Amino acid sequence: MGDDTKSGEVVLGPWVERVAQSWKKLAQGGRTPTGPELAQELAQRLGVDERSALGLLQGMETLVRYAQAEVASDVVQEERASVRVALASVQPVLQARVQQRLDQVDQHYPEAWCDGCRRRMEPQGRRARTWSSTVGPLELTRRTHRCRPCGRGRAPAPEKIGLTPSDWTPGMEEVCTLMATTVPHDLAVGLLEQMLGIEISDKASKSMAQRRGEAVLEQSIEEARDINADEERWGVRPPMEGAAPAQSVIEVAYLEMDGVIVPTRQDVPIDAPTDSGRGGKGRRYNRVGREVKNAVLYTANACAQESESRACLLEKTSVSQLGEWLPLAMLIWVQMLKLGFDRAKLLVVLSDGSEWIRSVCAWLSLPVLLILDLYHVKKRIWEAATAASGEATEAARQWAQAACQQVEDGHAREVIAQLPGLKTSCPKAREQIEGLETYLENNLDRMEYPRYRAMGLRVGSGAIESTNYHVTGARLKRPGMRWSEKGAAQMAALRADLFNGRWQQRTRQFLKAA
Repeated sequence: MGDDTKSGEVVLGPWVERVAQSWKKLAQGGRTPTGPELAQELAQRLGVDERSALGLLQGMETLVRYAQAEVASDVVQEERASVRVALASVQPVLQARVQQRLDQVDQHYPEAWCDGCRRRMEPQGRRARTWSSTVGPLELTRRTHRCRPCGRGRAPAPEKIGLTPSDWTPGMEEVCTLMATTVPHDLAVGLLEQMLGIEISDKASKSMAQRRGEAVLEQSIEEARDINADEERWGVRPPMEGAAPAQSVIEVAYLEMDGVIVPTRQDVPIDAPTDSGRGGKGRRYNRVGREVKNAVLYTANACAQESESRACLLEKTSVSQLGEWLPLAMLIWVQMLKLGFDRAKLLVVLSDGSEWIRSVCAWLSLPVLLILDLYHVKKRIWEAATAASGEATEAARQWAQAACQQVEDGHAREVIAQLPGLKTSCPKAREQIEGLETYLENNLDRMEYPRYRAMGLRVGSGAIESTNYHVTGARLKRPGMRWSEKGAAQMAALRADLFNGRWQQRTRQFLKAA
């Protein structure tokens, strides 16, 4: 706005002048132009499609009605109303633009072929259907085809521009699944209605999340299998979309792994005794737990020291998989290739020493430095000391502190030698002490903490503990939850995508694949 503009002066854009000129031209002789007439004239002046021009006029009418409406009693109600009006005013323009694209695609693809029998399908004319979008319903017309032998129907144009057979647009599904992945479904639908005026049911939210979760799992596993097959067949690693430059060098890369048990249900057979399982007459189940195996990858350069005792990660990548270790290993390898970890000078694996984690490391076929999480070792020492004494006595505290310091100083063998001297009459406590002894003996080669620290390496797996809680537990371990195994696997994959910031990228991949 220039200096010569008077305070409060309203500057109208050229398009407003063109609306006025169009009206003036059509209103000669005292007649009132119709909406389609005005849209046609305006479309020529603005250089847009007639339907877009009509949508623009309809949107302006919505805004005018809002401007003329009585002002709400408070600013909160007024702002909420303005959001709904903004969405409603752009809806007719969006509908017109999507329809324009559908028409263009229909012209380029006048024929359709059956996916079943590969025959040419018979045209059925143009038919309308409605998709729910983030700005309101979109009623769109497209050419449809039908295969008489198979009974299949098809509309090529929506497929080409990314409209799925579901009742929702990809944008609507992206927003709804993002919300349902962040919070439980009932809360998600309430927030969507409150913030955007989008009204969907819990069932619809679950359906969209399930469909996206299935797609994420399928796409991720397929990508991992393709890479594995190429490596085994050709001995080369295929180019990766978004991979780190080949010339980049990583001095130290970290991989942390751990698992978290989520509550799942196992359906009880129909012919089982009537008093077995939980639930009602229609469906009974047993409460079980399945492990979601998690991994987090980051570089040494991503570690920022906040204080002497606290560090944070500026950038990390999470991988989550419910079930056995091999699928997780394959998914980890994909991310390692993308991040360039396969070329790192040193790959450090931090863990609690579980057998399945060792299996992952062996499968990776890369030289790794396995480090046992120091704080996990200390926790087990304190638990054994308390169990031996029956309670947290001063003697138990002193022994645990000394033993922890010995381990940290690289003298784990001395701690092992002391364990038989922890006398207790409790069989459970003795079993716990013997378990600690076995645990330390099996991990002696992973507990050289003075050497690790001299190399400037991390010795604690706090990142994976955070992942277990925030990525998995915060959504899958809420009070009262009982997941199906499939549902837990899908949500675990969605949560990893969410925390990796890959939501929009994944949506584009889905549309590209379609």
